[in-house]
Amino acid sequence: MTQSPQLDPRTAALTTYLSSARLFPYLSATDQNTKAALRLYQWNIDLSGAAYEALHMFEVVLRNALDRQLGPWNATQIDPRTGVAHSSDWLMDPSRLLKRLTRSDIDKANDRARQALRRYKRVPGHADVLAHLSLGTWRYLLPDRDAGRQLLWAQALAAAFPHLTAAPHDLTASVSGIHKLRNRVAHLEPLLRTHSVAQEVTMMRRVLSYIDPYAEQWFTSRQRVTSVIKQRP
Repeated sequence: MTQSPQLDPRTAALTTYLSSARLFPYLSATDQNTKAALRLYQWNIDLSGAAYEALHMFEVVLRNALDRQLGPWNATQIDPRTGVAHSSDWLMDPSRLLKRLTRSDIDKANDRARQALRRYKRVPGHADVLAHLSLGTWRYLLPDRDAGRQLLWAQALAAAFPHLTAAPHDLTASVSGIHKLRNRVAHLEPLLRTHSVAQEVTMMRRVLSYIDPYAEQWFTSRQRVTSVIKQRP
């Protein structure tokens, strides 16, 4: 085992405030060398930042592609209480199926949008609520064994992926993996299994290519994850 040299005050302070539990995976990866572990920790922060940027690009394109299909579809759904068709604004007037599939996500997004706009004394609109939905909302609208999701896919969401070459369940699996990466980044977890991170970036590219090849090209030209992985100390 490599012995860590005597720690300087700055390094000693950092190890104290970062905590032994947080540094454990980095120490394990560097044979208990504290300074090397701190360098690896800083690199992990850089990789998390690059992954967040990639997730930003991916999620915005995905949600807008799905949103464009959900409005017209929602307007074809009849409200069983009134016998009248719902509005095309599916976030303000969601059909019964969308309410079920999104669970309480729309209500929570409305609350977050309302809080964010309170100081401006403005009522949230569609775009405001849309921006406050999470990636998990979109993942759970995609098809699986649920009959409602299969119906929504067939009648609306398949059109969001005009270049799809895979089976729908493969698309859902890809977005599910990307969603898990998003949660790891959001919770400041280690991304030391770089093969897994690179794989999710490949999945982002793939899903975006199903939406529009130009979106995939933009993503590929801008994402930094690949270069940061190569800089691992």
